[in-house]
Amino acid sequence: MTASNLRRDRGPAAHLMSGSTTLTDLSVQPVPTASKPFRLLIVGSSEDLPQALVKLIERHEADVVLAASLQDARRPKLLADVETVILCAHQESDARRAADRAAFLLADSLVSHHLMGLAFSSGTYGVVPGCGDVFIRLPTDVSSQELSGWLSALRHVRPHLRRINNQVAAMQRLGRRVNENLLEVDQELRLAGRLQRDFLPKVFPELADVRFAAMYRPATWVSGDIYDVRRLDERHIGFFLADAMGHGVAAGLMTMFIKEAIVGRRTREGEAPVRCPSKVLTSLNADLTAQQLPNCQFVTACYGQIDTDSHEVVLARAGHPHPIHVGSDGQAREVKTAGGLLGVFPEGDFPSIKLTLQPGEKLVIYSDGLENIISGGHDAGGHSTFGPVFLQAIRLPGQECLDMLAQHLDGAEGSLQPSDDQSCLVVERLCA
Repeated sequence: MTASNLRRDRGPAAHLMSGSTTLTDLSVQPVPTASKPFRLLIVGSSEDLPQALVKLIERHEADVVLAASLQDARRPKLLADVETVILCAHQESDARRAADRAAFLLADSLVSHHLMGLAFSSGTYGVVPGCGDVFIRLPTDVSSQELSGWLSALRHVRPHLRRINNQVAAMQRLGRRVNENLLEVDQELRLAGRLQRDFLPKVFPELADVRFAAMYRPATWVSGDIYDVRRLDERHIGFFLADAMGHGVAAGLMTMFIKEAIVGRRTREGEAPVRCPSKVLTSLNADLTAQQLPNCQFVTACYGQIDTDSHEVVLARAGHPHPIHVGSDGQAREVKTAGGLLGVFPEGDFPSIKLTLQPGEKLVIYSDGLENIISGGHDAGGHSTFGPVFLQAIRLPGQECLDMLAQHLDGAEGSLQPSDDQSCLVVERLCA
């Protein structure tokens, strides 16, 4: 597919072979050019060649290849050997839709070969619509000097197009790899979340008239909240709710450490006495600080025990929201207990407090992700108040109470992407 020269004694149309890939060579004295000839693919009827293009061919400034139709011009062998594609043919109005479709496909082929094209028409300068900004429209009366300038500009731009396309292709490959990595991470987090749920109690112990209910709603696949309910002996049940700072993988790993470190009953000298909640949190704090975790990784927790015979509850708290004692009449009050964060200072103090659950009463322990729905701020006297949804829900039995809270959370704005983990544990003494 080589360039052809035109003889002055014959018109250019007579030497354009339909369907051929060459122009007939004619003897004419070449005009010296400052650079190598432009390699052009001309699409359309030879009768439509503008005079500016004819002059470039006559002066040996353009080597051309001819394609009879837009479809023929898409052949890779043709596009691989040219620098610019030129559309000369005008489509009839009744075939406009088919021509536009063919031009779009040709434009797509040009993009894959890092090419741009020129389209001659009777209109003004502009970009040919529907062709992906690949073809630039020029008027048919454009001068040969200006046409040469356009071709030189497209020749200069082509290496940049190739480089940009290569960079885009590299970014696409990188994007695919990133997506693959994200998919792997997502699958691993899903698995980690399922494993973490497997560590939660599947059933709660039921002794006498004491019942437990829990709600567990991680903000992501892996939660920073953890809870457990364990039978300690024939009459004592230990329970806790802990919240590691943040949520995600780091917080999830911390919850596994917490679950194993909280020991409500420890064997010593052949005996296994039930440990006071204050001592349980003191031991947990010592274990956490001994790890010397970076980034100020801390934990809040509330640990308690209930005697199923006397219904006495002993509680200790460490930086966690205050537990809520709910009377049989639905009246709620916070159980104020002292205690700082776990894992910050090695010598923490976590004093215990006692209360007794009467028939129909509840004890509610929750993580700070539920403060918006549970807390209602403070009244004029500085006393804590509670939200209307929570006050309505706590009049129901334990599990029904949590179901109502969960239903409200599902209907709230932003429920699909909560900002924090949402967990709650209810200890209930059944009515007589």
